[in-house]
Amino acid sequence: MTDKKYWNENYYNHLKETEKDFLKDIWMKKYKDIICNIKNKNAIDLGCGLGQDSIWLFENGFHVVSCDFSERATRKFKEIYPKANIMNFDIVDGIPFKSNSVGLINANLSLHYFDMRKTIQIFDEIYEVLVNHGLFIGRMNSDKNGYVNDQFIQLENDFYYDPIREQHKRLFNKKQFSLLTKKWKVIILDEVVTIRKGRKKYTWEFILQK
Repeated sequence: MTDKKYWNENYYNHLKETEKDFLKDIWMKKYKDIICNIKNKNAIDLGCGLGQDSIWLFENGFHVVSCDFSERATRKFKEIYPKANIMNFDIVDGIPFKSNSVGLINANLSLHYFDMRKTIQIFDEIYEVLVNHGLFIGRMNSDKNGYVNDQFIQLENDFYYDPIREQHKRLFNKKQFSLLTKKWKVIILDEVVTIRKGRKKYTWEFILQK
């Protein structure tokens, strides 16, 4: 359940110039004072894609490992930013970093593709990898987005499979975050609107502290 075909053969292979507005969507800027105040500057960017978040973190003093399961994406990112530190792995198989080893983990629109059991497991693994007081930051799809249509197959509440794109998608609301954040200190949890690929997109922005 990794949706690799969609990302390698569809999304990154056929991404038009007019659809690259997300590269300027640096959502973290408004939280710079919180993010850059942490002492441990070792960071992981989970699902880095074409690396816009990684570059922002690099430019603000972090030592970033940029991670994605799509080798097509990381090759393109390396072309954009040759000094990027790249790692390819599938988060479904676990996070290959030592416990208590990094100060910040970013997951920008990269963790809403799993059932709730797997999503909780990923949040728990991220918790273990962070140092005490480390930050887990990111965005998730909101259930206000009108993604779901008749072609989607519902697998569980708010979790769907699109057989045309061969892609899974989970939509989040505040109740679901209450399940995911039980052991975390919630610093930021806001539902906001951004523009991606020329369309409004509702997301949950979060900053959690171990």
